[in-house]
Amino acid sequence: MDRVPGTVRLRPVDSVDVTILVDNSIDRLLRSEAHAVRPPIVGDWMKGPQLRAEHGFSALLTIRADGAETRIIYDAGLTSDTLSHNLTALGVSLRDVSSVVLSHGHGDHHGGLEGLLREVGRRRLPLILHPDAWRTRKIVFPTGAETNLPPPDRAMLAAADVDLLEREGPSNLFGETALVSGRVERVTEFENGFPIQWARGASGWEPDPMVWDDQFLVCDVKGKGLVVVSGCGHAGVINILRNAQRSTGVRRVHAALGGFHLTGPLFEPMIPPTVAELEKLHPDFLVPGHCTGWKARQELGRRLPTAYVESSVGTRFHFA
Repeated sequence: MDRVPGTVRLRPVDSVDVTILVDNSIDRLLRSEAHAVRPPIVGDWMKGPQLRAEHGFSALLTIRADGAETRIIYDAGLTSDTLSHNLTALGVSLRDVSSVVLSHGHGDHHGGLEGLLREVGRRRLPLILHPDAWRTRKIVFPTGAETNLPPPDRAMLAAADVDLLEREGPSNLFGETALVSGRVERVTEFENGFPIQWARGASGWEPDPMVWDDQFLVCDVKGKGLVVVSGCGHAGVINILRNAQRSTGVRRVHAALGGFHLTGPLFEPMIPPTVAELEKLHPDFLVPGHCTGWKARQELGRRLPTAYVESSVGTRFHFA
């Protein structure tokens, strides 16, 4: 595989499965493909728990390398019970999950942690997050309206005896088969974070547009390239993919999944340069979800039709 000098060793894996546990949308009639296994509709499908969608994100990564298997939860969705409800609907157990990774400190990614921890049912479960995830934040809209963005609940996590691993830089996990990025360097001119975000500092509220705690998860599939999963993508999907290339030394991007944060009037102007750069990166698969937005998804599907795959709650994406 074509490589460039990297700073973090990432051992290639045999396969990565990414199961979407929480996302903004669900379509039960999507057809399964070689790389996208949709949950079946069998029997009396109106009986039993039905999959839910919400404005949040959570994914289960199953990584296989040299005969061993590791499972990681990345984010936990918005509400306290959607993640655990969808796990029941899918018949998925988390008893053997090795760790949890939090993409950043916004509630639509940590709100389901309590239910997640109940599902895992194990003490001293590692939870990896950036220190800035604890910041108390708010959004101030151009109209003057405000929305609170509370951080994860420290007291709840302490009561659950979670092993908190706060790291600003990259974390190489599970025998160097997965990498948590840590802080993402911003190198593009058009990806400027979250301009309407504020955080409480020592002297009161202060602008906090960069969302430095935004971090992604990446694996390197043998002979295929990088599989990159992002939560919201506040760092910008191009910054994220370039960071993945630099930090691992792997040029080829096999798949990018998750939130690309291109929705709404503040971010839709970023769609054209983002799509243009994605065309240059030429990923094999693009699975935009969560806060990507319908306009961006439509343009990505139009400009990269062979790479685009629709996300939906319950889908298992298989890369091998």
